[in-house]
Amino acid sequence: RLLLVSPSSPWPSSDRAMDPALRRRSRLPIHLLLVAVTLLAALAARSDAEVITLTEETFSDKIKEKDTVWFVQFCVPWCKHCKSLGTLWEDLGKVIEGTDEIEIGEVDCGASKPVCSKVDIHSYPTFKVFYDGEEVAKYKGA
Repeated sequence: RLLLVSPSSPWPSSDRAMDPALRRRSRLPIHLLLVAVTLLAALAARSDAEVITLTEETFSDKIKEKDTVWFVQFCVPWCKHCKSLGTLWEDLGKVIEGTDEIEIGEVDCGASKPVCSKVDIHSYPTFKVFYDGEEVAKYKGA
């Protein structure tokens, strides 16, 4: 039997047309493989992502980075509400990793009291959004 490959189609043809259902089934594993490889590559790229710890030495310079939004969590290690967040903040950091315009940061107000005083943090957790060094949004927890 002679099989011909048309330049306009990647599918071989013969004197009888290939059944469309068979053609879809034969492409399905390739699509699944491509999706699986894409997901694995994305997970591998994100697996080492971290939330950026901001300190007294780094905070001001980081939040002033041009064209970068900083979403920052202010917490202390003993805060039960901060602890109840679990890995949520790290998970968010992993999702956002690779986005140049958005950075996820955290400040330990126990270790970096001057930073927390400077940006008026009085309860935990507090979340603030900074853009070009300016506070643009704030959420104060319990």
